[in-house]
Amino acid sequence: MGFRQQPQESRKERLRNIEAELKNMTMAARVSQMMTQRLMENMQNMSQDLGRALGLISELQYKILAVQKVSDLDVNALKAVSDELRLKDFDEASDKEDIDQQFTTGALVDKDSTVILTSTTAEADKGIFRSKLKLAECGVPDLIAGLMERPVGTKVEVQLNGVLHTVELLGIRQPPPTAELSDFATETTTPAEVQAQA
Repeated sequence: MGFRQQPQESRKERLRNIEAELKNMTMAARVSQMMTQRLMENMQNMSQDLGRALGLISELQYKILAVQKVSDLDVNALKAVSDELRLKDFDEASDKEDIDQQFTTGALVDKDSTVILTSTTAEADKGIFRSKLKLAECGVPDLIAGLMERPVGTKVEVQLNGVLHTVELLGIRQPPPTAELSDFATETTTPAEVQAQA
């Protein structure tokens, strides 16, 4: 009993296949070239937009300095008002989040706590004005260890991005408690029993 051999491609068919592959490769190269060109154009536009934004910021800074000089304004008073406005906005956003997430006020930090922090550094205005985050997910082991099981008002010193910060705990928020299983739906209760009790 003999074996049937697979038919061999003719030279003409091989040339046709090679030609088709070359066409596909040429088309792919054109598409890649078009995408690269579009990406470069987008990057150029972004660079131009960023340059304009930086120019506007620089101009605004000079105008603010000019207003301070001409009006003989108290810079410290301006900073105090600015911080007051920032704090108002932060508190409003934080209160809204508390309502949306059904947070309650906690007494001590635990693994589920969301904390409100501020910090100071040796250099003025380099600290954290306000930050609200889930402590266990912050990625700073020293901060987690320093605040765990601690009350509001606790202060710890930690390195953040290579800078020593004195971090103060301003608030503790706890997520809503998870729903407990009802008394009748225990592990020993069968589905039929549950249905009968419902």
